[in-house]
Amino acid sequence: MNINSLANLYFFNFIFVNEYKEEKGMKLFEPIKIGNVELKNRVIMAPMENGMAAVGTGEVTDRIIAFFEERAQYNIAMIMPGSIGVSPEGRGLPTQLSLFDEKQVAGHKRLVDAIHSKGSLVAAQLYHAGRQASEAITGLDPLAPSAIPCGILQNHPKEITHKQMNRIKEQFRQAARWSIEAGYDIVEVHFAHGYLLHSFMSTHTNHRTDEYGGSFENRIKYPMDVLKTVIDEVNGEVPVQIRVSVDEYVEDGMHFDEVKKVCHLAKEMGVASISLSAGCYDAVEYAIQPMFIPQGFIIPFAKELKAEIDIPVIVAARLNDAHLIENVVENDEADIVAIGRGLIADPLLIDKIKAHDYDNIRYCIACNQGCIDRVLGGMPAHCMVNPVAGEELTCKLKGKSDKKVVIIGAGPAGMEAAITAAQRGMKVTVYEKGELGGKFKALSTPPEKDTFMMFDRYLVSQMKKYNIEVINKEVKADDEFDADTIILATGSKQIVPPIQGIEQEFVLQAEDVLENQKELKGNVVVIGGGLVGTESCKYLGNQGAHVTLVEMKDNIADGIGATFIGHMFAKLAENQVDVKTSETVKEIKNHEVVLSNTTVSALATASRYFPPLTVMRFLPASPIADRTARGIASFRAQEKSTMRMEMARVALRVSSQVTAVPSREYGTNLSASQAARFSLADFSRSDSSIMETIRSYRLSPGRDSTRITHSPSSTTVPA
Repeated sequence: MNINSLANLYFFNFIFVNEYKEEKGMKLFEPIKIGNVELKNRVIMAPMENGMAAVGTGEVTDRIIAFFEERAQYNIAMIMPGSIGVSPEGRGLPTQLSLFDEKQVAGHKRLVDAIHSKGSLVAAQLYHAGRQASEAITGLDPLAPSAIPCGILQNHPKEITHKQMNRIKEQFRQAARWSIEAGYDIVEVHFAHGYLLHSFMSTHTNHRTDEYGGSFENRIKYPMDVLKTVIDEVNGEVPVQIRVSVDEYVEDGMHFDEVKKVCHLAKEMGVASISLSAGCYDAVEYAIQPMFIPQGFIIPFAKELKAEIDIPVIVAARLNDAHLIENVVENDEADIVAIGRGLIADPLLIDKIKAHDYDNIRYCIACNQGCIDRVLGGMPAHCMVNPVAGEELTCKLKGKSDKKVVIIGAGPAGMEAAITAAQRGMKVTVYEKGELGGKFKALSTPPEKDTFMMFDRYLVSQMKKYNIEVINKEVKADDEFDADTIILATGSKQIVPPIQGIEQEFVLQAEDVLENQKELKGNVVVIGGGLVGTESCKYLGNQGAHVTLVEMKDNIADGIGATFIGHMFAKLAENQVDVKTSETVKEIKNHEVVLSNTTVSALATASRYFPPLTVMRFLPASPIADRTARGIASFRAQEKSTMRMEMARVALRVSSQVTAVPSREYGTNLSASQAARFSLADFSRSDSSIMETIRSYRLSPGRDSTRITHSPSSTTVPA
């Protein structure tokens, strides 16, 4: 199936949600059985990684328990707390749950008992990463059906031997037994996403010449053998299900005709349900769908399989819109809906759907920056639209208060702080010189980024819901306020690079081009190849401009996450962007950009760094293994830093003091959403101490301070 054709059928964007017929969605809340286990409704939490297990060991932590407890209490029928590694060499991340040692069972029982106590069932997803594991993480050689490196990881897998296959089969069996001992209600065997069992089935990754390679029957032999071993071990005590990718989305990969055969064989073997996903690491955007992948793109696959098989079919893959979720089940396109990121963004999503409270849903925007990108960098998942996600242990809404709060700035940080303060009963006044939303308009302008406006609309609707007073005024330094607390949420100031000629009229700022949606034709030079620079190239290229991108480093797109970067390069190629790396801009003059090695003719230049919604400071455009190693070290340093960038504490810990989040005077490259994460407790009353705090953070030893205080400028040139 062509994904572009599916987009027209199944892309349910929040922007247009009111255009769809509102279904009551009652079937969504009917019970359903998977084998001998009854789910109270048709919604489960998908098994996405959260990065909260103990680093290196995969042990259950208090943090991961708190994370799932928060969600289990809000009408989710069953939670799948991420992939559980069955073998030491088969773990894909250092912060991933594991169950290959009996000592780990007790932790899993704690997790299961906690989720059960809040009203949800729990399923164990057992997996081995195969070629998508990394020796940099495990210290062991990755094992795969054939010694084919993973395109993203650039690792060096070894062809698995028959002896090793038998060992891993036994580890799956033992993990299934321990899952039952821990109290899991269902056991799932992972047949998807390019992991070990999936890689045996696919001609993309299986080039074996023995009895486990070649024909379809040979390629499925080992995965089916593992599955039978698990089913035999479980022996009806709990249901067993599998998760499969409907399509790998690689040319020589596994496609739906073969996937359906696997599903039918698994059903005959005794599998109680089938969970559908898509993709593999070599097509990672289909496995963890960013905003440019249509919502519900695998629903047609689910519908086709459901018509052929008489066990429950579970569908996942960027199901976010409330009406889409309702209608999938109502229209018999699938039996059960699996939601991952949507329940990170709003743990109350299902309760709100049940109450038809659509206007108050905090929708996931599929940016992958706070969740997936952080996890791939060895850090715990957060969320760019939910400031509490990942910080459930420490971020608790305090009791009611009658304090008066003044907030200066109505970007996402200011509005989030205002809403939370209002929820506590405080009298809130917000001062904003422009429109509500801050940089949201600029953020949403590049192609395929309109989902950012979903969060903007949510915040604006909440401001109205809580009757928060907004005064359209630019605040001066000598203004006085009748307030117990003043929160400065003015955002960051753009840094102007010291380039001769940059002050000329034809030199435009990336922010101005995007926010005002200016059309630039002819030759345009973009100086700076980071996130803003590359997205500006996409925007200008779509307008028909001939774009030259100049970057002083030897690579571009530094800091763009794994699920976006391939698509970004494809778009730059599609728009025929001329990329010049390892080039320094010497001067801008007479509609020319003088570089260290050449001169580029231009009509207009957009310059300066414009802070995006997030800065993935610890996730460079390098293999994930390298990212992970750097991410762990950076995360540990970050945890100890004076100025925390973990969660929205400004709003949650409002007290009688002045704070900055961060102020535009300091030029910090922190987004407004990150700014909302600062704890008021970290700051004192005086501006000087605020500046000292920021300065100490920026200059702290061992930090990539340049990436915090200065990101590559994005400069646009007309010739």
